[in-house]
Amino acid sequence: MRNRRLVTALALTAAVSFSATGCFATVGGDPAAGGTVVFSNTGGALAAIFAETAYKELSGQGIQVAEESPNNEAKLTAMVESGSPTWDVFYSSPYRTVAKCDVLFEKLDKSRINTAGLDPAQVTDCGVPVLKSAFLLVYNADKYGDRPPHSWADFYDTTNFPGTRGIMNYAKDAGMETALLAAGVPGDQLYPLDYERAFATLDKIRPSVRFYDTGAQQTQALESGEVDMMLAWPGRAYEAAKNGANLKVVWNQPLYYEDSLGIVKGAKNLDAAYALINALVDVPTQELIMQRQPYGSPNANAKPSDDPLINSFIATSNVTGTEVQRDNEWWAANLDEATRQWTEWVNR
Repeated sequence: MRNRRLVTALALTAAVSFSATGCFATVGGDPAAGGTVVFSNTGGALAAIFAETAYKELSGQGIQVAEESPNNEAKLTAMVESGSPTWDVFYSSPYRTVAKCDVLFEKLDKSRINTAGLDPAQVTDCGVPVLKSAFLLVYNADKYGDRPPHSWADFYDTTNFPGTRGIMNYAKDAGMETALLAAGVPGDQLYPLDYERAFATLDKIRPSVRFYDTGAQQTQALESGEVDMMLAWPGRAYEAAKNGANLKVVWNQPLYYEDSLGIVKGAKNLDAAYALINALVDVPTQELIMQRQPYGSPNANAKPSDDPLINSFIATSNVTGTEVQRDNEWWAANLDEATRQWTEWVNR
């Protein structure tokens, strides 16, 4: 269901009306009083954080933020191809803002991006980093007790570490990369991915794998004990732990990635789009993200949380020297082929 809501932080109550295509909520303020920028994002906890910080800041400038979720790339493509996109800013993977630069995303005028605290090398022609994260090996501490896994090799070893495994059913979610790490490929030599070698390793756990399509399913599987180990998103593992699951992280070769913000090609509200991006990467928003969610910040001026549970899932708070950085350029060029290879293996 399409879900658009116009958000300000001026009130906590909402007047909500429903249409045939979805729901529309207006939270405080008068949308006609200023400009509007439409932000397609993931919704959920991050959107709530954005509303408390970035949207509030923009409201003071007379800019209202309308949200739509989920941030669906197929819909984005159709919008751009129609020549009349209704979205202005899109929450993206960094390799898509690289691969689709000047196709789905506007080339950025970097003079309009507030890069204070940002690594300029992370600001690409069409993307601005909004958070830092990693794919993690998360396990049920009750299951493995005093003999826990220590590496991706253990994740792919069901003889010495029996139990169910969880993996998101997408090529982009690191199943092939972690399989290669388990097979002994050095972290700085992963790319180009060796599909045959990766799938040979994945075959070892195939009878024990549960595939998931949404983050909510991932959290539920970890929380319920449906899986004993998960190739996990930190935010979803943290939610399960917060709800009582006894989870631990193996900090051996976490696979670093970032999320990115891009301006939709042909966006109607460019000024407001730049203003929104700057508010999202500014210190208040970045600090609140780290206070509530297990993500690092691309803004070096933002102070991290002191919450021990959150920090136990933050890759940038648990640096061991074994971290692996995902190659966004490779993924930008090879996502379609990697997806074909992954889908073929899953459907064997």
